[in-house]
Amino acid sequence: MRELRTRMQTLVFGLAALFAALILALANGFAYWQAVQTVQANLDSTSRLFNERGYDRELDILSSLPVCTVLLNHAGEITGVLARDPDMDEEDLIEAVEYSMHPEPDFLYTSRYVSRRQGSMITIVDTAEVAEHLQEILWGSLLLGAVLLVLLWFGTRWLILVMTRPIEENLEMQKRFVADASHELKTPLSVIMASAEAMEQDPQPRWLQAIITESEQMNHLITSLLDLSRSDGLKDKQPVNLSETVEQAALPFESLLYDRHLSLALDLEPGLTVAGAPEDLMRLTGILIDNASRHADPGTAVSVLLKREKDRILLRVTDTGEAIPAGEEERIFDRFYRADASRTRAEGRYGLGLAIAKNITTGHHADIRAWSHGGQTTFQVRFEPLSEKQKSRPSQTGTG
Repeated sequence: MRELRTRMQTLVFGLAALFAALILALANGFAYWQAVQTVQANLDSTSRLFNERGYDRELDILSSLPVCTVLLNHAGEITGVLARDPDMDEEDLIEAVEYSMHPEPDFLYTSRYVSRRQGSMITIVDTAEVAEHLQEILWGSLLLGAVLLVLLWFGTRWLILVMTRPIEENLEMQKRFVADASHELKTPLSVIMASAEAMEQDPQPRWLQAIITESEQMNHLITSLLDLSRSDGLKDKQPVNLSETVEQAALPFESLLYDRHLSLALDLEPGLTVAGAPEDLMRLTGILIDNASRHADPGTAVSVLLKREKDRILLRVTDTGEAIPAGEEERIFDRFYRADASRTRAEGRYGLGLAIAKNITTGHHADIRAWSHGGQTTFQVRFEPLSEKQKSRPSQTGTG
């Protein structure tokens, strides 16, 4: 898990850092493009002005940057100043001309002047302010990038921890289950082997009965695992008469509940239909009733309610007895979860029933929740009713 987290963090951090770098690069590129446009606009406007008016007199020009226009002879000496910015003195003017006579590539981050020559006239723009502005943006971007990298590192670390925590918890539950299941399988196998060896020496019915009992325990565990696997699969949904399906699933429990000194109370609104798999809906009902019977106090009733409420169809199974541990209302639906592991062996329970119920409800676009209040525990499933298009198909019951 640690290696997985490291790889995921490296990948997410790398992608996020690349995206941030791209954004900052685009921001700097856009600022540089704007600076180039500003410099070119100053050169264009000044050059156009003198091309239109000629060189007959000096002009005061409007420019967003310090600019000057001078006339040069063949030796590169200044023969006339057509215009210059008030902020440019004689030394600045001479420096600008000398720089322009041996120009470097126009790279605004480092260039001091940018010039354009037209015959004997040369227009020079002082780009010191532009370079300073671009450098400020660049250094600001680098500082912002460094801060973002730190934030991204810790942010992605936290995000990966949050994302992988459910996976880690699930893996831990599976590891615990594998250990428990291995123990549960090992115990009956040991008993079967010991009983078989004993039968060779002293054939007695009790050894055979021990083999049968332990084989049933193994079969129950394997069946539960297969049911869990099947409940994960996608199945075709068809209109199902849920009222009849729940009744068919519940009635066989009457004798079981009677043996446990419990009674079954059914309150089923007739004619309620949903889109689903009949066998899964029967299994869901059976799981909830069986779970309720295992936690109900002797002499009480397990009640099954099915009704339409607003835009949903509700299935509720309620018992009076052992409450759900506080804070465990969501976890009881986790695979391999058991509130009391010591009761597993005695009751043949492996923490899979409610996980199967959760899978079935999810596959039917329904939701399941549970709560305990006033000495009673209720499991509720909310189904979506059939749409008009789905109602046109023939409905089935659990025997379909």
